[in-house]
Amino acid sequence: MKYLTVGVVVLLTGCVSDGTRILNSIGSAFDNNRPETTAVSAELPVVEQPRAFGDFQVASLIDGSNSSFDVQPYGNGVRVRENDGCVWTRTADWFSPSDSWANCGTSQNWHSAQAQVRQLDSLYPLRIGSQGRYERQSTSHTGRTRTRQTVCQVTGAVDVVRPGHPDTPAYVVECDDTKRVRTTWYAPGQGPIAFTQVSNTRGLEESWIRK
Repeated sequence: MKYLTVGVVVLLTGCVSDGTRILNSIGSAFDNNRPETTAVSAELPVVEQPRAFGDFQVASLIDGSNSSFDVQPYGNGVRVRENDGCVWTRTADWFSPSDSWANCGTSQNWHSAQAQVRQLDSLYPLRIGSQGRYERQSTSHTGRTRTRQTVCQVTGAVDVVRPGHPDTPAYVVECDDTKRVRTTWYAPGQGPIAFTQVSNTRGLEESWIRK
């Protein structure tokens, strides 16, 4: 993201007289790090309730690297190990905040934590316009605490373009916890097929597409 920002500054310096060209170039630069989509080609079925998800592999849309999500049943939910060593647990609901995590991220105070998560309003049945709310009370490995609400909303439906796959109709679900917005392109019957995480202060932090 640092190099993308520098490129934008240079662009602004060199094209002050052409506002349209500036806006188009900036938009293109950011779009390259997000999933490619087209107009939805089929009506999507309503997802009546959360469905458990299994192992999957993804390709980063930021640097092209490959990553894996190893998913195992864990109590009433799942335990997920990513190939960078990050491990987290949550219910079978993909959109619910994690209720524990370990060795995740770079924060000295919050790379590991335990949490209690409450569903305040259900996102299901999942359809365009659905909205859900979750509250998470977390305690970090260093003893810090915080309470945060996450609001998730189904904002639309699109076809996601993936190399080696037919275009995949998916719901677009945005989850905002006031610090970050996590957007999932969710295909009924398949689960998450693309994802982005955008920080209010650092911009795009994560972006991938399912292989």
